[in-house]
Amino acid sequence: MDKVFTLTVGRMVRIIIVVAALLLTAVRGWGKDNFVMSGRLDGVDKDVLLIEYISFEPDRKMVRKRVPVRDGYFEFSASLKNAWLARIRLKSVPEKDNKGFSIFFVPDETLVLRGDLRREQELYKVKVGGSEYYEDLAKVREFVRPFQEELAAAVMEYNDGLASGGDRVALLRGRQKSEQQINDRYRAVREAYVMSHPESEAAYSLVQLDDRWGIAAIENLKPEVRDGRFGRKIAQDLKVMQLMSLQRMAAKTRPAALLAQGRQMPPFRLRKPEGGTFSSDSLIGKYTVIDFWGSWCIWCIRGIPRMKKCHERYADRLNIVSIACSDTEEGWRSALKKNRMPWTQVISDDRTVEAAYNVKAYPTKVVIDPDGVVLRSFRGEGEDFYDYLEELLGD
Repeated sequence: MDKVFTLTVGRMVRIIIVVAALLLTAVRGWGKDNFVMSGRLDGVDKDVLLIEYISFEPDRKMVRKRVPVRDGYFEFSASLKNAWLARIRLKSVPEKDNKGFSIFFVPDETLVLRGDLRREQELYKVKVGGSEYYEDLAKVREFVRPFQEELAAAVMEYNDGLASGGDRVALLRGRQKSEQQINDRYRAVREAYVMSHPESEAAYSLVQLDDRWGIAAIENLKPEVRDGRFGRKIAQDLKVMQLMSLQRMAAKTRPAALLAQGRQMPPFRLRKPEGGTFSSDSLIGKYTVIDFWGSWCIWCIRGIPRMKKCHERYADRLNIVSIACSDTEEGWRSALKKNRMPWTQVISDDRTVEAAYNVKAYPTKVVIDPDGVVLRSFRGEGEDFYDYLEELLGD
């Protein structure tokens, strides 16, 4: 008796994409490209896929590519000697709303993606397939998916609370507590999985820059993984984690930090450029950003335009106090004149306040609530600080 086979439209589409990708790999195999990515993106008709990754072939460089998306379909190929971690996002979605989908580009492999790249909180749902490495990666992603779902649920609960008129600070603290608990369990599961799969390249995708277990995980890898096509990336990660470990050991010899989330802000009284002093006592009653910077700090200077926008947007709800650190009188005053920052400016003359706030990098921004309680600290000039202010103070 003849057997009758039925295929859903979704399965047919997936089969067509995989076959097309494999054919594309075969055709391009005659050329120099040995990595191929293609796929179907949900909810997208016409757009541009922005791809970026850091390559060390032979020297360190940022590779950026723009790939057209037509009727939801796209394809991309590259010549790779080593595996590199790439970030993929849609041009139509602002980076502040979605930092992108991260995945390894691996030489001699074919990647097929299917899903929705528009919403950051749902990127864990994107389907991964293709050749052997990516089929293995799909299994790893499925294994840790419950934790991704929990993290997404914590964000949804926070957003629902805001929509219902809940207290923003209380909701944010609740979200941070939930995320910390989830991430602690998530880290333990990732560690156990990687340590029990030393032969798996796909398992290495779970290793994050955490020297508390990442170094041991790398040392536990089989030589064919540690020295193979992931070797350059693993070597870079190992170098970073070894430095982190040294810094952690050095920190143990220093006095315990006075600053911690949920603690009362350390008080200070510092000199103003126009004369006299400014006291932190006057900050109670509004949210506050304490910005530790210096006229000598390139990233501090680059961040000033963004800080000006924050000052303009949140002026009725937010104090900003910039504290110049390790600065000369001339350098400080020259930078103030040139950059015209219309908020409170003071200078630290003896590094006492930097020690009190555990400042070890510049810029460092500390967010304080209206009662003088520390909410969060941010080191470096990054989007995470501005995203946090938007969550805290946005309309």
